[in-house]
Amino acid sequence: MRRFFSSVIAITLVIAIAVIGLTPTFAADDSTLNSRTARQAPLKIGLVTDVGQVDDGSFNESAWNGVQMAGEELGADVDYIETQDAADYATNIAEFADNGYNVIVTVGFALGQATVEAAANYPDVHFIGVDQFQSETIPNVTGLIFPEDKSGFLAGVLAAGLTQTGTIAAVLGTDQVPPVVAFNEGYRSGAAWGGEQLGKEINIISTYHPGGLDVAFVDPAWGAATARQALDQNADVIFGAGGKTGNGALIEVASAVTTAGTNPFCIGVDTDQWLTVPEAHPCLVSSATKLIDVSLVTLIKAYAEGAIPAGNWLGEVGLADFHDLAASVPAEVQALIKQAENGLRTGAVLTCYGLDLSELSIGLVTDVGQVDDGSFNESSWNGVLAVSRCGATVDFIETQDAADYATNIAEFAEQGVDIIVTVGFALTQATAEAAASYPDIRFIGVDQFQGAVTPGVTGLIFPEDQAGYLAGVLAARLNQTGTIAAVLGTDQVPPVVAFAEGYRLGALATNPDINVLLTYHPGGLDVAFTDPAWGAATARQALDQGADVVFAAGGKTGNGGLIEVAGAVSTPGGAPFCIGVDTDQWYTVPEAHSCLISSAMKLLDAGVATLILQFANGTIADGNFVGQVGLAPFHDLAGSVAPEVQAELEQLAIDLAAGEVTTGYGS
Repeated sequence: MRRFFSSVIAITLVIAIAVIGLTPTFAADDSTLNSRTARQAPLKIGLVTDVGQVDDGSFNESAWNGVQMAGEELGADVDYIETQDAADYATNIAEFADNGYNVIVTVGFALGQATVEAAANYPDVHFIGVDQFQSETIPNVTGLIFPEDKSGFLAGVLAAGLTQTGTIAAVLGTDQVPPVVAFNEGYRSGAAWGGEQLGKEINIISTYHPGGLDVAFVDPAWGAATARQALDQNADVIFGAGGKTGNGALIEVASAVTTAGTNPFCIGVDTDQWLTVPEAHPCLVSSATKLIDVSLVTLIKAYAEGAIPAGNWLGEVGLADFHDLAASVPAEVQALIKQAENGLRTGAVLTCYGLDLSELSIGLVTDVGQVDDGSFNESSWNGVLAVSRCGATVDFIETQDAADYATNIAEFAEQGVDIIVTVGFALTQATAEAAASYPDIRFIGVDQFQGAVTPGVTGLIFPEDQAGYLAGVLAARLNQTGTIAAVLGTDQVPPVVAFAEGYRLGALATNPDINVLLTYHPGGLDVAFTDPAWGAATARQALDQGADVVFAAGGKTGNGGLIEVAGAVSTPGGAPFCIGVDTDQWYTVPEAHSCLISSAMKLLDAGVATLILQFANGTIADGNFVGQVGLAPFHDLAGSVAPEVQAELEQLAIDLAAGEVTTGYGS
């Protein structure tokens, strides 16, 4: 059977082996380090604004706050100059440089050229250009840049979740500034994605200021008038991204609020504008933030230590707190934002900003498990769906019989698709043979270890033993009876064995006396992952033998085990507990919520999406690509896991990733 599956299952938060953070930020990258030695004399730090003022409650103010914070920490002298006219950029920068300032922060895209020219004239001064992408590395210039599209995306998800009318808007500075465009495009993409998840159709009104850089960010009257127009067009959530212009929009929306905590809502930008635009409090549900202040503190301190990076430095972004309007954001929407945060971080969710994949075609072939299995196949398909949002044409074939592997792969190959994703260990040989027959197609084999390099094939593999080990430690810490269990697919599949052995070894490392019951499905590949009745019966046997934590790793078979354990829970938050597999099954097997404490995850969606993007940009390689693993969050059962156990698992994930702890599997 062949069909197109159109809904996207939400990506999950994870305590990952790759040490993925749980706050809405995106880590800075590495660049060539400036070898300047640390200075002993007090620093002098100057900041030059664009034509926006330093008290704009947004972009410039956040930068100035960062300079002041760094100055306080380092005992430095700090000062600023507000540019009145673009013709004065060079003069203002030179005023600081000629007066012995060590670090000069220039704020805004428009100052990029003046900053580069000043760096050539003053090689002993270090320049930090906020929002100034460096196409070439200059030893005494650091471009502080941000993925504004990701922050905008989160704002769009929030807006989609809050709108009651189906219409949202953005009031923006000029489209001559790339970060403003990135905010807007991310907002539009996030709203569309959020609408898909929530079953809403979202209409988006985006309006850029028609003026140039000299006025586009200092025109609150235009911002207010444009926000009013959007409200009149039925918009009930408005994103204001344009300095004082955007602030005018926020304040206008606030004046339209008649009942506290209800629509219309507004969303600020750059900094947490709850703290800088109090007039907007009635509507200000959050802000799409760039952590400019924190990033500048980090960079200025690095300068003081003689280790500031030259080139580009990627700062952090996210969503600000909901403050007094937290109760207005439904739990479902807050959970969706968290899913988006983690998906953006891992690569399982894409903003598609600057990414056009409309000429790319992708086919996915499952094993005999279905694409809606709530586990392995579904997570792989979600990775394909992530790139479909960027224009790629995608489809799948669900294999009904192992004898059809080659035929199903060939069906896509004969259509001339660019990439074929084959899902599961059992398709390894068929994938290799197809790659030889169709050398112009890229094959991604999920769970297909490449013992030898096969041209045109990338094996997406995972350290399942590490995810299983974390699950085993969790199970042993929760255990009260002395017995835990695992309900598993067939031992003919190495990743299933790795999960099981990791689970056993993790539990025994925590409690050497624990009894671990491991039961593999007795059938072959054709039935071992599609037999929920056997999974349920086996879970029931384990419960009857005293197991109070059951790990289920076997597609729909495992799902049957989870649901059976859930049926045995008599006290909310109490034993028996269950642990899912492959994806965060909290989202895919809601029937198991009463027992589902976590899931031993393979970030299949992120791995598949990452490899497809590597193909698109020409960097994909033959051989093996190792994806990320980890534990899913504890969701509603977090109170059942002691804080010290949560801390233990987080540190263990770090240690496993670093190789400081090994599972013992295969040794």
